Amino acid sequence: MKFSEYVQYDGIGLAQLVQNKEIQAHELLEIAIQRAEHTHPQINAIVIPMYEQAVKNVNNHANGPFAGVPFLLKDLHQQYAGVATSFGSKSFKNAQYIANENSEIVNR
Repeated sequence: MKFSEYVQYDGIGLAQLVQNKEIQAHELLEIAIQRAEHTHPQINAIVIPMYEQAVKNVNNHANGPFAGVPFLLKDLHQQYAGVATSFGSKSFKNAQYIANENSEIVNR
């Protein structure tokens, strides 16, 4: 799948493609990462990239309506254990604060 096809679907549509085995979750993730890396220099929206974690966890059989669809965590109270977080603050980013545990929204 190319990005031009990817953007024709919403999250539910992408999840249905994964569920129907028309595409694999890791393929969607690769497209999302490529697009993020392409777009980031212009918009500077990804504070703490978590690509390695995403690749590592892509096959952790998630369930729910968006299973298999890549997404971003907002760096504001969505802590992910072992990953730096800044809570949207330059002070926390400079201090390189590392979350000790996942926030509940991350667990869900």
